[in-house]
Parts: sequence; structure tokens; C-alpha cells
Amino acid sequence: AGLGMERDLDNLMALYVAGLCGIGYGLRQIIDAQKACGIHSEHIVISGGAGQHPLVRQLLADACGVSVVSTESSEPVLLGSAILGAVAGQIAPSLPEAMKQFTRVDKTYRCVAQYSADHQRRYEAYKTLQHTARLIRE
Repeated sequence: AGLGMERDLDNLMALYVAGLCGIGYGLRQIIDAQKACGIHSEHIVISGGAGQHPLVRQLLADACGVSVVSTESSEPVLLGSAILGAVAGQIAPSLPEAMKQFTRVDKTYRCVAQYSADHQRRYEAYKTLQHTARLIRE
């Protein structure tokens, strides 16, 4: 990964980006497993926490190979509670309908083609390291 034990800002940022890419590659494994079972994801919805930052959203889109969509809600947990309440109170007929009624897309982050080859190489290395870790534990 090109990471060292240095403690300067550049290395801290590289470590942070590597961690985010690792999360993206784990997400990509989930998407691949779902695809193998016939479930196809057009996009991933992200909200709250670190996912509020545009750089995080773009890195995840690039790493997992699927568009990442942010919502307009500044309080996604409260919105989820409101959606459940709307269904329970029969204001909306179902969760999917309530989600359509109460949520709005803010921005879509698509994977950037120029980085695809780099992420593919890193994803293969990620899977190799996972496999090696499993072998060590056996």
C-alpha cells in the first residue's frame, strides 16, 4: 500500500485514504456476492458520519465501482424513524413508498474511469491479503 510508520500529515492522509479504500473494497465484495445471487445494485446510498464528506463519497464510488448517492437529509437516522412512523401510522402504504415520498437525492458520485485500473489492482491485492490472512489462521 506504500504506507510507512511516519507520523507526518502526508502519511496520515495516505493512511486515511487507504482505510477508506479498504472499506470500499469490502463493499465491492458485498456487491459482487449479491450479484452472484442475482441481486444487482445500481447505486449505494450514503448518509451521516464520514459519508457526509464529498471526498469520502467519491473514494467509495471509485473503490466499489458503483455510483454513490447522497441524500438531502442532514439527519438520516431521524428521517428513517419518520419513514417507519409514516408506515406504522398508515400515512404511507409501504417502506419503499415512504422512502420515495420522504427522501431526496442530493448528488450522485460516479466512479471515475481513469482510476478503475488502479482500483482493480488494489482490489485484487485486498482479496489476496484476505485469503492469506485466512490461511494463517487455519
